[in-house]
Amino acid sequence: MNESGDGYVFAVASGKGGVGKTTTTTNLGVALAEDGFDVTVVDVDLGMANLSGLLGVDPEETLHDVLSGDASPMDAAYETHGVTLVPGSTALEQFAEADAKSLHRVVERFRDESDVVLLDAGAGLSYDIAMAMSVADGVLLVTTAEFSSLNDATKTGRLVGKLEKPVVGAVFTQTGDGGFDDVEGIAAALGTTNAVTASVPDDDAVKLATRKGAPVVSLRPDSPASRAYDRLAAKFADSIGIEPPEPEDEADDSAGFEWVDPETGEAEDDASEPEHAQTHGEDGPVYEIPLEDLISEAGLDENEAASERRVKLFDRVKSRFS
Repeated sequence: MNESGDGYVFAVASGKGGVGKTTTTTNLGVALAEDGFDVTVVDVDLGMANLSGLLGVDPEETLHDVLSGDASPMDAAYETHGVTLVPGSTALEQFAEADAKSLHRVVERFRDESDVVLLDAGAGLSYDIAMAMSVADGVLLVTTAEFSSLNDATKTGRLVGKLEKPVVGAVFTQTGDGGFDDVEGIAAALGTTNAVTASVPDDDAVKLATRKGAPVVSLRPDSPASRAYDRLAAKFADSIGIEPPEPEDEADDSAGFEWVDPETGEAEDDASEPEHAQTHGEDGPVYEIPLEDLISEAGLDENEAASERRVKLFDRVKSRFS
């Protein structure tokens, strides 16, 4: 959370449709949630809402109901894939009834409940999109490497500047398909060289995930696109200086630890009991783990460069509490 104790709000925007903006919102949100953050994703594309489809939710109440005064913000909140989803409506009549001026109130409600709120904004330039950006702390631009997409993204970036909001990063999707993949060059053109920059490769796993109504980071976590979104989430969290809360069960390192007999795997208190009467607690039996496996899992057998990175990370964390 930021210094005021509230979460951060970021609009995910693009200059044109079909570049992977909603896919990026979905998978960045889920990847951040998997890293331990409380995340809310809100479909503020009032004219072409489709965020719920990518998360496999068929909502009854939507953001449009909230903006028209027919529902409360929490009525339109759904828990799915580790995130809180506030979907939009696909009904044309509800678009006409939704009052975008109320968006600020809705977003602030979820800011209080979340570490990060991601707003899936519409494509192009309109009043609704400007409203979404105005309530955000910053904007993440999504574009392909095609000239027309880059040109439209640049226009969106200018709108962000007029609203005096920072562009926190740029995501280049569908790369590796013969397009212009000079990410640094594109970042310079968009004015995002000092922000988070990520390249998401063209990947059939994304198309499969879309058809199945699931985030690709959940459905195919080892796919190239999923690894790219995981890197984006890590870079994104680091850039705004937030860390996931420590799980409560990690507060006491000794909690749940049992000494065991290395030959039988039995807990010390159970050694005298007959086999059929043994109990191992709620977490199941404790087994001896070979030392070499522990070393491998801890990453201690990695190369020198990896070890240096861990030392630097430890020093950074330690300095925050010294």
